[in-house]
Amino acid sequence: MNDTTVAKHRIRLLQLLEASERAALAPIGTDKLHSFAYLSDVLSQVWGLAPFDNRILKTGRSPFYPDLQRELDALVAMGLVEVTNLSYRRLPDQSLAFYARYALNFHSAHCNGLRTALATDPDALLTQSYLDELAQALASLRDEDISGAATEDATYHDPKVERGDVIYFNDPRSLRTTLATEAFREVFPEVELSPSQRLYMYAHYLGQKVHAAG
Repeated sequence: MNDTTVAKHRIRLLQLLEASERAALAPIGTDKLHSFAYLSDVLSQVWGLAPFDNRILKTGRSPFYPDLQRELDALVAMGLVEVTNLSYRRLPDQSLAFYARYALNFHSAHCNGLRTALATDPDALLTQSYLDELAQALASLRDEDISGAATEDATYHDPKVERGDVIYFNDPRSLRTTLATEAFREVFPEVELSPSQRLYMYAHYLGQKVHAAG
C-alpha cells in the first residue's frame, strides 16, 4: 500500500474505534471490529456513502480484512490504540487465529490530536455520524451476536457466494444487502424510513438470523 492508502486505513480504524467507544462496544474484540468494518462497507449505501474497501474475501469465519489488521497493529505499536486480552483461538479448520481487544488510547497526545482534527473535517464528520449510528444499531444486539450478525448478512451469507469467492462492494445495487434494506420500504409503504431506522431494522433482522442459525 502507498502512504495515502495507509493513512486512509488508519483514519478509518480511528473512526471505527471512536464509534465503538461511543456505543460502549470498546474494548472491541478482533472479530467484532472486522465485522463492524464489513457491515459499514456493505451498508454504506444506506447513508449515501461509498464503501471504504472495494472487496473482501469470503472465508469460513466472520469477515476479516488483512490490510486493516496490519494497520491496526501499527496503531498499537505507535501508541494510538491500546490492546488487551491477547490470545490465540483455534478455528473449526484447526488453524490458529490471533485475538485481542482494542480501544483508543486517550492518554496519547497524538491520538487526541488526530481525533480533534477529524472532528473539524466535514467529510470525516459525515463518515463518523454513519459509523456512530451503525455502532449504536449493533450495540442493540447481544454482545456475542455481533460477529455472527456479519456472517448472517444477506450478501456474506449468499449461498451463491462460496468460501474463497470475492465479494465486491463497488456496485451496491447488485448486493443482496441493498435489496434487503430497501425491502423495508415495502413492509412499511406509508412510512418514510430514515437511514438510521433502516440500520436499526437491519441489525435487528441480523440478530434474529443469528438465533435462528443457532
